[in-house]
Amino acid sequence: MPDAAGEGARIARRLARTREGRWAGESALGPPRPGEPTLFDGAVALRHARPRCLLPRYTNGELDHPNLAIAEAEVARWPAGYALVRELIDTFNPILDAEVPRERWAEARGSSSHFDKRRFGLVFATYYDPRGLAQAFVHEAAHQKLFGLGVLVERADRIVVNDPERLYPSPIVLDRPRPMTAVLHGEYSFIHVTELLLRMIEAQAERGDDPRERLALRTFLERNVQRLTPGLETIREHIETDAAGERFVGAFVEWAEDVLRRGREWLERSPA
Repeated sequence: MPDAAGEGARIARRLARTREGRWAGESALGPPRPGEPTLFDGAVALRHARPRCLLPRYTNGELDHPNLAIAEAEVARWPAGYALVRELIDTFNPILDAEVPRERWAEARGSSSHFDKRRFGLVFATYYDPRGLAQAFVHEAAHQKLFGLGVLVERADRIVVNDPERLYPSPIVLDRPRPMTAVLHGEYSFIHVTELLLRMIEAQAERGDDPRERLALRTFLERNVQRLTPGLETIREHIETDAAGERFVGAFVEWAEDVLRRGREWLERSPA
């Protein structure tokens, strides 16, 4: 689905500029300005988008922490994922989590991330674990691509035509059913994460380094395969699309099936 040239991502950004309201292209903070620190070939500005975070447990973090560059290098293991981030995120706001103090960073795994509730191309994530941050980068970029294409969380302008009032099991939010647009967002974003995980696992095997990292990556992969497999079935059985959506969703389902197959095969070959 994603392409190493980033053309699909650029199409999504162009379409975002034709929309109005939340996550429209005009809402973006814009490309890096002279003197701002950047990642992803100078395309993603490192900024504090607001003085304080929405939840009190999070605060703005450093713009120059070495984990940011390490995470970028991990994303580069998947060139199409790298292009996705480069073309769709213009602002990354690093954040700290009060529940993960620095003395725990050496053992902590994962990343807490979220997109802005209004602005296109603006994402936030913790960076105590650079490999977790790498996953957050592609996860949030995938959400931005769907926003650009007109698929919002609770409804869609195009691609998905299911009634927003009809709810379905979510692969990610397990305590309540969601509209099909939200189901697609969850499945789509975490399939991207799973593709990156497979690339990171391959690189980790070649390095032959820290078994703790191998276990952490395996845990992430196993969790994703378990929850995304039924999520893909929900999409396959229940999604309704327009003509463009038929092509887009068809290609996504084919790719997702391949990602999950490769994930299952690796888990079978590599017992915990």
